[in-house]
Amino acid sequence: MNTFRHLTILLILTVARLSADGQNSYNLFKTYEPFKPDSTGSFYFAVDNVNFFKNNENKLNRSIDYTLTGTMLRPKVVYYPDAKLRLELGGHILKYNGRDDYAQLSPWFNAHYKASEKISIIIGNLDADQNHLLSEQVYNPELFYTATPEVGLQTKYISTRFSADLWIDWQKMILPGDPFKERFVFGTKTNLVIKETKDVSLSLPFTFYGIHHGGTIGTAPGLATSFITLTPGLVYKKKIASKVFTDLELTSSFSLSTYPKDDVIFQQSSGWGSYLSGKLDSRYGGITAAYWHGHLFYTPQGTPIFQNYTPASNSWLTDHHLIDLKYYYQHQIIKDTFFGFMFDYYYDTIQKTAVNSEGLYLILNFGVIPKRTK
Repeated sequence: MNTFRHLTILLILTVARLSADGQNSYNLFKTYEPFKPDSTGSFYFAVDNVNFFKNNENKLNRSIDYTLTGTMLRPKVVYYPDAKLRLELGGHILKYNGRDDYAQLSPWFNAHYKASEKISIIIGNLDADQNHLLSEQVYNPELFYTATPEVGLQTKYISTRFSADLWIDWQKMILPGDPFKERFVFGTKTNLVIKETKDVSLSLPFTFYGIHHGGTIGTAPGLATSFITLTPGLVYKKKIASKVFTDLELTSSFSLSTYPKDDVIFQQSSGWGSYLSGKLDSRYGGITAAYWHGHLFYTPQGTPIFQNYTPASNSWLTDHHLIDLKYYYQHQIIKDTFFGFMFDYYYDTIQKTAVNSEGLYLILNFGVIPKRTK
């Protein structure tokens, strides 16, 4: 990319003075079954399906150049024994195109208890729609359709001015004598609305996210380790009265990452990153312009390009700066069925290297109610 185009991107960032907490723009990543409180006794079959094509053109050693294409299929039976309780039982299938030797199959079980209008408790497979609204720096969006579904315990609270999502994703358990460590992920995502009118809102999001490797009954050597990231932010949203543009979102955030100091890989115990961006939605899709500065920042499940540490080469960058430009478009074909396109562009201002990725997605969620015979 030439200098003029670089300056154009910087001009957009400077003049608009846009900033964001890094909440991802992957709005169409929604497959979790909505709770229907008026469905006591209902029994039906449902299918969640994500078809994806994602191409990553990366030239930085901390990123991987590859193409992912395949499908995620989740057939299940849904039953409401009570107005406050829903049960799901089925399976989760992940299949990559062009790889007959690779298919991932795991069971799907979910018990969703609607304790009140504001509080939900989920046991089993969790509601991970839109990646819990975590930022790219903390959680790689591609894990939505490549990772094993989250399973554990989750509590959600939603009111007019405050919302909270607290969860534990138990990725690996251990039994006495196992030669590996247990691993689980824990997170909290909250949002406090401090001012809201018909067209404008101002809120304070906060993320607490961690990964723990440990356990006292296994035989794996080494001490327990934890990676924790804290991200407070400020979000401004405004509806736009225009025939083309619909919404403007301006936010700012600061991420603090902590990790175990061991004098070999992690010669320090913490790093930080600041992310400034803004999103403009229109009838023709959304545009995000952003700037990231990371200083010794690292979290294992974050998008690799935002990390200062690269595990594959065991190398560190003290500081790195990224210009991030995104475009996404989603179209609702029918209810709960979406087509989407995404384009991500990153420019490393220190290494003078550009990275881009493109994605096509077709998401189908539908249910079939069995016919009752008289």
